[in-house]
Amino acid sequence: MPTFVIREKFFGYNDEVFYVAGNRIANIFQDQALAEQHYKQLEVAAARNFALYEVAAFFDATEDELQKYDDFVFSRCGEHIVEAGDISEDVLPASLNDADTFEFVQLAQMQSYQLVSFADEVKFYALWSLKKQDWIKQYDECFAGLIYAASPEYLKPYMEHVFSEFDEPNIVLQGTLDSLTQNPILMQSLIATHAGLSYSQDQLRIQAWDDDALFTINSMLKQPLFEIREIALDEIQSIEKELEKEYGYDYE
Repeated sequence: MPTFVIREKFFGYNDEVFYVAGNRIANIFQDQALAEQHYKQLEVAAARNFALYEVAAFFDATEDELQKYDDFVFSRCGEHIVEAGDISEDVLPASLNDADTFEFVQLAQMQSYQLVSFADEVKFYALWSLKKQDWIKQYDECFAGLIYAASPEYLKPYMEHVFSEFDEPNIVLQGTLDSLTQNPILMQSLIATHAGLSYSQDQLRIQAWDDDALFTINSMLKQPLFEIREIALDEIQSIEKELEKEYGYDYE
């Protein structure tokens, strides 16, 4: 049975515009029609709360693009959102109905949510810290979220969060190759072909912030630095709800 997931984007503010700092699961549905209806309602409600001049799509828009947005709104409700080449400091006109507001959200790419469908059994993978014995999370000044993906390979760009658990930029592991891995010959070959890895004087060095080096060597270690564990959708949602409670600043 297909699963439909609505993900909510969380926004930070950089003194000019709102930017996407992260996202979390908002709702899970098994019924497509209900999921689509709820998604549209959420998008419309969010779009009506944003001051237009603080939306990135309008802040960076060309004069022609702004005119396109203004023409659309004027054609649907008879009101302008652009004056003298500048976007309005107000929100979308209340006279713009819900259907047209949703269409405008797609036109201007100002979505606050994402609707994702999964045809088969839903599987996700997350990073587990063996040092802290906890799921690895990412933190922004406006957001805290769990790191997970639909495939283990997609987690490679997040190795910086593993590096950050160590006192030094480079990760240095002490010991002979025999003590570090079950397959010293393969590890030696890997070290020889990877610029981010080196070994001398019984020290295996993983170069700072080299995501590929850490991701590749980890599975060969007798004592891995992290694990990639399968995680259920309901567990992700539960963790994210706890993060909401703990880091309330992302609602300000």
